[in-house]
Amino acid sequence: MALKSATKLGIALSATMGATMGSTAFAADDALDIVFINDGHVAPYHVAWLSGFEDAIAAYDEAFPDIEITGRWLSAEGSLEKMIQQTEVTINEGPDVMFVNAINVDAFEPLVAQAQAAGITWIAVHSPMDSADYSFTLGDVTNGRNQGLAMCALSGGEPYKVAIMLGQAGNPSGEARHAGILEGISACDNVEVVAEQPADWDTVKAQTLAENWLTQFPDLDAISGVTDGYMYPSIAIAANSGNTDIQFYGYDGDVPIMQQMENGNVMADILLSGTREGWNFVQMAYRIHQGEELDQLYDFFTPLVLTEANHAKALENGFPEDVTVYHVDQALDVAAHGYLEFGPDSVQ
Repeated sequence: MALKSATKLGIALSATMGATMGSTAFAADDALDIVFINDGHVAPYHVAWLSGFEDAIAAYDEAFPDIEITGRWLSAEGSLEKMIQQTEVTINEGPDVMFVNAINVDAFEPLVAQAQAAGITWIAVHSPMDSADYSFTLGDVTNGRNQGLAMCALSGGEPYKVAIMLGQAGNPSGEARHAGILEGISACDNVEVVAEQPADWDTVKAQTLAENWLTQFPDLDAISGVTDGYMYPSIAIAANSGNTDIQFYGYDGDVPIMQQMENGNVMADILLSGTREGWNFVQMAYRIHQGEELDQLYDFFTPLVLTEANHAKALENGFPEDVTVYHVDQALDVAAHGYLEFGPDSVQ
């Protein structure tokens, strides 16, 4: 669907990117302005997020011509100070809905109250906040646990050394993913965590960690990450060093990472998909604008992704049958077509 002008969309990128509670709703009128404030550095997932968000804004604006729907996207590039400043400026601008992917939720509590006092609906992204009107969550502990359980089931029962790349200190989503991974790994006694270190959602830091770990632990069997952004440099470093045996366990459902599951060393992933999330953000804002009362905790569907062969192997090795698993072809289809799940037809 063709986009309207960039001015109409009002997409505000950083230089790097190109640069009352759950029942809160405002009366539908002839305008809906949505702002998304992102925490992290530029990564393929964030590019997919932006793409889905941007395409959804245009599609909803075209499908509902009685409402002028606009959107802006801001990136703090990992800076808490910059993110707080962006949030303060946005509140003064008075959009209808704010999605905030907070680096540290405690730092944003006073700003939530300011936004609500200004009549803005605050949606906390990934890291839930009781004070927010809504929290868009991912079931991070469960997803992390499923990644860890897959690691147990696919490790073959032999001694298996894994290093885990963590998120950013103080970020509840990353910490929940970490806790879940450790919980899943605890189901078996052959997997040993030899290193854990934050990479702050930064692919450059992830590259340094991968280089150090592959030198420090020449018998390392796997690298686990709380985001697929860490997988890109880790896979490249392993390939460049001639390490063709090391395995990878991701989290995000990035299309390029899932594409490496059939014939590569990516063993498992979690199907978020930035594209489908971006579409879901706009659908959620539209539904609130129309007066729907959504659950305060809005849990995004995020199944585990395995190849069909590895799923069968995992089940043989005791992987729980009740865990929802998408095989790679199905996951790739869902990841790429967020408009089928969350487009205008889903609310008409």
